[in-house]
Amino acid sequence: MRRGRAALLGAAFYRVCAFAGVCAFASSNPAIAGHVLFDVPERQVLEASDADAAVEPGRIADLLLIEVVREQLADGALAPATRVPVLAVAGDRGPRLPSHDPIEVGELLQLLLLCDSPTAAKTLAWAVGPSIGRALSRMHDVAGRLGLRHTTISDDWPFAAELATGAASHHRGATTARELGTVALLVASDPDVQRRLALDGVPIADGSVIVRASDPVIAIAPDGRTRPAASSAAAIRIAMAERDGLSLLAVATGANADAELAATLEGGFRRYQRVEVVRVGQAIGPSIRVRGGIIPSFNAVAAEPWSATTRKSSAGGLAVRLQLPSEIEAPVEVHQALGELVIERDGRLVAVIPLVAPQTIAPSGWLDSARR
Repeated sequence: MRRGRAALLGAAFYRVCAFAGVCAFASSNPAIAGHVLFDVPERQVLEASDADAAVEPGRIADLLLIEVVREQLADGALAPATRVPVLAVAGDRGPRLPSHDPIEVGELLQLLLLCDSPTAAKTLAWAVGPSIGRALSRMHDVAGRLGLRHTTISDDWPFAAELATGAASHHRGATTARELGTVALLVASDPDVQRRLALDGVPIADGSVIVRASDPVIAIAPDGRTRPAASSAAAIRIAMAERDGLSLLAVATGANADAELAATLEGGFRRYQRVEVVRVGQAIGPSIRVRGGIIPSFNAVAAEPWSATTRKSSAGGLAVRLQLPSEIEAPVEVHQALGELVIERDGRLVAVIPLVAPQTIAPSGWLDSARR
């Protein structure tokens, strides 16, 4: 009976954690030096080197858990002020939480964002579950939606270790720089998460614990310069930086991950730029004739702005296509929808800008009636 139960738990663990069943990545080499550079607004890869090589999982499980917490907060299934009992993890080197008092979900999230805290991860996992299996299942759903084919969770992740049996007990987990960046981009797209990542010296647990940004899951580098990592996971580094309107996220792996991360970000700012392609109210396209209007023609204008990240040495392969009528019948209302400006990059659709009327145009008969 005991053996059968262990087998069932082991099988369940593999079904949830072996995203797409790629167990061969468990023997990944953390020494592989690679990097990937993403444009944050467009969520596109700008540059990559060995981005799909297998590496140790780093904090990929924490990132997946943070995304699950973020979704539950957005759906109202959890509230930032919800208090949950602390589930301490032996050997946790992060800030020590009081075990006798429940902690708010928002405070645990803040702790996990700024520190490598197994206790915060385990406590949040139970909160979103509300069981280990269900928490893993939710994380698996996120990984599936993002198409993570090479990511598996290490058995020594705070709560997964309790389910590991047999051969699974030796599973170290794996991921790639590209898949780490994919999850990090999704998490960092939340303005509240960005705000939390930029904080330091945050009091939690009724002020009894001060959370410092000792090991942020995504480092924020406002000037593009990152601080060296404080944890043993320094072989995998993630950082986001912004300069002159250009927002970049970089992932670096290998023995010199800190130096690789800094060089990747600096190279990105040197080679790329953020360009305003369309302004709000900008006249677009040829004149549109107005049948029976007091004004014979006008130009449609853009209803939304749009910017693009391009190489400084080229236009980035942008192409535009107009969808506008050549003639319209009066009356015309201000901001009336008229058509679209379709923007493509290298044959891929990247934006559709609504085009509208800049003013009201009454029928010509209305002017005769007004004169009479």
